Amino acid sequence: MRPVPSRKLLGALLISATLALPSTAVASGPLSTGLSGTSTVTSTSATQTATTAAPVTLPTTTTSGGGLTTLDYVLIALVVVILFATIVYYVRRDAHLNAPRHAARDLDRGRGTVTPQAERVKRNRARAKAARRARRRS
Repeated sequence: MRPVPSRKLLGALLISATLALPSTAVASGPLSTGLSGTSTVTSTSATQTATTAAPVTLPTTTTSGGGLTTLDYVLIALVVVILFATIVYYVRRDAHLNAPRHAARDLDRGRGTVTPQAERVKRNRARAKAARRARRRS
């Protein structure tokens, strides 16, 4: 099994870091009046001069989003990184436990190169043993 490419891991970390940005950094554009943005209603006062009633004033209402704080985003990003690292650790551990013992030597050797002496001797002995068994049967 091939090791996890660092580009994919870097991409996943970049995405999680982007999601962990504070909402004020993301919601600073003209389209920031969505769910995560803050909306402010300004008050205007209207007076009636024809009657003697008191002037009507609209109350000023300022609502702030009750979203996550920056510390919450940092903690979420930390949990995501720990989760990814744990997954990578267990996948690599499982691959190493299930790999054959001679797999590391075969992977490092390029194509068309001479096999090591010990492997050639072992293969030739196994071949000769199989040939002797075949001769005895016939």
